[in-house]
Amino acid sequence: MSWPRWSVEDVLARRPAVLVNQLGYVPGLPMGATLVSTEPGPVAFEVVSDDDRVVLSGVSRPWPVRPEPTSGLPVHVLDLSGLPEGSFRVRSVQHVSHPFVVDGRRYADLGDDALRFFLLLRSGAPVDVPGYERPAGHPGDGAVPAWTGPDAERLYPGWRDDGTYDVSGGWYDAGDYGKYTTSGALAVWQLLGTLDVLPPDDPRAGAVLAECRWELDWLLRMQVPPGRPLAGLAFHRVHGTVWSPLPGWPHLDPTERVLHRPSTTAALHLAAAAAAGARHVRPTDPAYAARLLAAARSAYDAARRRPDLLPPDDHARHGGGPYDDGDVGDDFYWAAAELWLATGERVYEEHVLDCSEHAADPFDTSGYDFHRVSAPARLDLALHGRRLEDHGRVVDGVRRAADRLLGLQSHQPWGQPYAPADGWGWGSNGRILNNLVVLGVAHLVTGSTAYRDAVASGVDYLLGRNALGQSYVTGYGTDHSHHQRTRQFGHDLDPTMPPPPPGALAGGANSVPAPDFPYDSRLVGLAPQLCYLDEPTSEVTNDVCIRWNAPLVWVATFLDR
Repeated sequence: MSWPRWSVEDVLARRPAVLVNQLGYVPGLPMGATLVSTEPGPVAFEVVSDDDRVVLSGVSRPWPVRPEPTSGLPVHVLDLSGLPEGSFRVRSVQHVSHPFVVDGRRYADLGDDALRFFLLLRSGAPVDVPGYERPAGHPGDGAVPAWTGPDAERLYPGWRDDGTYDVSGGWYDAGDYGKYTTSGALAVWQLLGTLDVLPPDDPRAGAVLAECRWELDWLLRMQVPPGRPLAGLAFHRVHGTVWSPLPGWPHLDPTERVLHRPSTTAALHLAAAAAAGARHVRPTDPAYAARLLAAARSAYDAARRRPDLLPPDDHARHGGGPYDDGDVGDDFYWAAAELWLATGERVYEEHVLDCSEHAADPFDTSGYDFHRVSAPARLDLALHGRRLEDHGRVVDGVRRAADRLLGLQSHQPWGQPYAPADGWGWGSNGRILNNLVVLGVAHLVTGSTAYRDAVASGVDYLLGRNALGQSYVTGYGTDHSHHQRTRQFGHDLDPTMPPPPPGALAGGANSVPAPDFPYDSRLVGLAPQLCYLDEPTSEVTNDVCIRWNAPLVWVATFLDR
């Protein structure tokens, strides 16, 4: 049981001083690179082909702020735009970048592999992908009891359910074997959104819908059936009463799995995802769309009857993540928006217009997530809500949010539209991708190429144009993350198990210690971008998650259009 111990100092010493998108670039889109250099003035650079022919030359733009605050490094920016298709390196003084390719279909394979990640995380189905074969995980999820006992009574006073429920299927959430309604609903919504950037006859659309259906079916099973306590709401999560062993196969997991109390939040997330699913599948499967819509309506109605059942924070002491949420205003807004888009019914439109969230600005440059879902509502309203009486204002709000991200991005020599002043949080790569989705939607609703170009520039950071020179996507780039912390892909900890698959995104730099999870002392005091460890024990920087891979599919598909 061994793996290379990560040393930030060693990484900075061995990685090239010229940092590029190691996957490559798309003709006609921006092509940027970053040079780490203490030189105060412009530095000459050239781009050379495989046969050492110079195809582009220029001078760098010294970054005015030194050191640059997100990295702690002195840097210059290089503009490589205009390169033809081919394979290249950048040379500057004695420094040479990793090789990269310019190609019009550069992101096609990445989108496919990022989507296949979900197939490998399926619960309740055997996996026959070569190198990742395994039996169906957690077959016992077909009959899971509601959690009982002193801990359950303390966490959920007054709730008791003696039933046993079929909650089989769905995706494992992250490096653990929990399945969480709010996280799963956001992830499937993100994947469904990929259909907005695919032509209807594109064969990838069918693959996306098939994968989404696997999760939507599970979400329907998480809804409490009629006649049971809190009927119509959705169980918040299902996982073991203790954390599953690391590493470990899902079909051999020894933990006792239980259902946590239904929550208003889970019901509203189910309603939003199911309504969005109904809208997308209606043209090809109207019967399934009707089933999804019925579940969405009943979940929304149940949440309106019980708006007070908030998921508490148990500090991850009972075998899974809490996915706590203390405010359901944004959740009601998202559910109402998706129900209106799916039905066109005036009652849901009135709920949308009456929500205080509809008048507010839901976009924060630190990115949206499962506990802040007004932004997903606004994005879909901008894309599909042309009949909304204030649709112009909605679109203008998306444009203004995208403009803020453009402004933020222009102050980053690495291209990422993300730089929170209070520290980079857990899953920063997922937040960056969500911001790229906002920019992409702004392009779709306005036609402005500035937003499209910003998506292309922003993804560079994830694929190697960062302070560590690290591509955070397994299998993509010369130096890529491949020691993620995950039970199922635990090759580092058990050589009989498979490694993380191509297309798996690492959570990324995290400079904010999480109180309930260990934070490595090697990261304390470092600049935010440096707070990453490609090790299988670094949960707070090197986890995987469906909510991060889903927007990766969206962005890769968008750039492959």
